[in-house]
Amino acid sequence: MEFPENRHFIDLKRSYEQVGSKTWERDDFTPDLINKSRQLFTDESLFSRMPVPKDLEVYALLSGIEFEQKMKSKIIALQRQLSLILQDSLHYWVLPENLGVEYCVFKWPDGEWKDEWMEPVCSALSSLQILSFSFSIYGIQINEDGCVVAKGYDHLGTIVNIRKNLKARLNFFPMQQSSWAHVPMGRILEPVGSETFEKLRLFIDNIKDEFIVTSELHSAKFVHETRWYMEEKKVLSELFFN
Repeated sequence: MEFPENRHFIDLKRSYEQVGSKTWERDDFTPDLINKSRQLFTDESLFSRMPVPKDLEVYALLSGIEFEQKMKSKIIALQRQLSLILQDSLHYWVLPENLGVEYCVFKWPDGEWKDEWMEPVCSALSSLQILSFSFSIYGIQINEDGCVVAKGYDHLGTIVNIRKNLKARLNFFPMQQSSWAHVPMGRILEPVGSETFEKLRLFIDNIKDEFIVTSELHSAKFVHETRWYMEEKKVLSELFFN
């Protein structure tokens, strides 16, 4: 499937590239930037080289968790390809049932949350009239902090419009919000050496804008996450699209 040449897609592609291109300005991941990823995992699990995400509280709206099998299978295949390159280099992959695309965050781990905010969030969500839409992945990228993402694109700009709507309705809506429609795939958690780094660069360069998969999204979930990467979570409500 060819990449759609419309403004929304082009703007998203440019935004991904502005971040992803920085990774390859070096010949390996740097410890100071990789440490941003390591801080999301328990010290004990990093020491044992079996990464376990930390207990971190987030309230968010997302689709997925879990995606239909077609999309999960494509992302899992990419994770496995990257693992073959990484070999023994420490890394973590988001579990298939926890893969999702983030619309917005109502509370970050270091942010405030009040129980009284639950009602206005649910009210704002129930007021949204959303049509089901196609969600596609064109390529993946690795950011300079080791974060690996699938580059997602919402065909109707639905995710962007939902963010704007909720920001206008909720006075406690955090300023910090993603401008992307990406699917977090995992994290590389240590420098890998120049040879492996070059193999990663070539792999990413070959598929950076390649069509991977498309799927129809029919709902979004309001989730209370208590362990990073959705390893522990509770779905508080579900917004079904028309």
